[in-house]
Amino acid sequence: MAETKQNVKTNPSQSNPRPPVVVVLGHIDHGKTTLLDYIRKTKVAPGEAGGITQKIGAYQAPAGGKLLTFIDTPGHAAFSKMRERGATVADVGILVVAADDGVKPQTVEAIAHAKAAGIPMVVALNKMDLAPKEAPLKIKGQLAKEGVVAEDQGGDVPVVAVSAKTGDGVDKLLEVVGLVGDLLELKSEPTAPLKAVVIESLMSPKQGPLATAVVKEGTLKVGEEISAGGTAGKVKALLDERGARISQAEPGTPVQILGFSAVPPVGAEVRRGTAEVQSAETKPSLATGEAAPAGLNLIVRAESEGSLEALVAAISNLEAEGKRANLLLKAVGPVSDSDIRLASASNSLILGFNVPVIPSAKKLAEDFGVGVRTFKIIYELLEVVEKLLAGFQAMEEEKKAPEAQVIAVFTLHSGDIVAGAKILNGKFKYRDRLEVVRDGETVHQGRIRGLKVGKDEVTQASGGQEAGILIKPQFEVKKGDRLVIP
Repeated sequence: MAETKQNVKTNPSQSNPRPPVVVVLGHIDHGKTTLLDYIRKTKVAPGEAGGITQKIGAYQAPAGGKLLTFIDTPGHAAFSKMRERGATVADVGILVVAADDGVKPQTVEAIAHAKAAGIPMVVALNKMDLAPKEAPLKIKGQLAKEGVVAEDQGGDVPVVAVSAKTGDGVDKLLEVVGLVGDLLELKSEPTAPLKAVVIESLMSPKQGPLATAVVKEGTLKVGEEISAGGTAGKVKALLDERGARISQAEPGTPVQILGFSAVPPVGAEVRRGTAEVQSAETKPSLATGEAAPAGLNLIVRAESEGSLEALVAAISNLEAEGKRANLLLKAVGPVSDSDIRLASASNSLILGFNVPVIPSAKKLAEDFGVGVRTFKIIYELLEVVEKLLAGFQAMEEEKKAPEAQVIAVFTLHSGDIVAGAKILNGKFKYRDRLEVVRDGETVHQGRIRGLKVGKDEVTQASGGQEAGILIKPQFEVKKGDRLVIP
């Protein structure tokens, strides 16, 4: 059974101060990760795809003579759930606002999450090296409209001007954050029942299920039986943010946990003991003869639970002319053979975010003609889905029986007759079965045994192209005949 607070007594004399958990929130490209990089004296931001953070990072660093635990959350609109999760775990929020850009949509959203979580905020007015002198006053006015009133304007929210790039004002910011943390008088007992929160999880190709968690109460140790969100396991290893192994994690500590039997859901509480284990992934399948859902069918794979959650939420909100995408499968991990088979059976497109396609799946996709696209930046993936939805009517047109109009007839030296045809819609492929239709009646059936576009031999020709088509058995086609792929 999972451990509970009710059946374990704690000793007040064992209470220790714990590091405050600080969440860094703000709009995309306002400098959140750059600020953390300066604090940690490491380089993470340059390695992020597209320059934006795409999964929660939790780090611990000394600041102002104190130990602080930082959570960096993505700023793109699709990562609302991840920002919300970060604010829920944290004790203090740093709201990063670019002085040269001001309050933006994700800034407003971050404020709402911080308020909902009931955590105090400190505003970091970043990129002061790029902003005009009047920027701070203007932005304080924008913040006041959102209910965030600066201390020098009669409110209770500290506002610190900084430049994450040069480091100006960062020491002052950390000092203020430390003071806010002190006022909270955060205490925890390492001997209390374990309570940690999963803020990210993924399937590592080499290590298996990995969960990033922040310990809130108690102490997490190697060798313990744990459970989270219906997934159980035994702690095989604990890793700090640099990948170094540690034997235990005390309150306020971010840690990666290796040992779960499956990828635990983000937001789940980690407790000692076992729980009823749920299946890590439920894959839908199409029964024999069962029709796939009409519309744009998608199979989505992502590197982690948090990224997958953000993707699914964003895709579900996309709509074009009343059409939405059908998510047939959403799962963590690489694109697999079973994904290809499902896509083939359901006429689906596979989209991967920061995941590989295993070699056998690549070969299978080629054999089955399944479309697989992978992305490293979330908004590029979403743009593709938007375009697919917007162009879905055109795609529906393509689903009509491929048809071509004979516009010329040629006789080769060999005596073979070639139909010069304009492809009206769909695709004509080498070895496709073909019907010749004249005056509304099918007058011949055969196969495509040769296909040319211009002077090039090709394996297929698409709508809008003109192609030379050699049909076997041979038939004397005429100008005006229609060629149809049944």
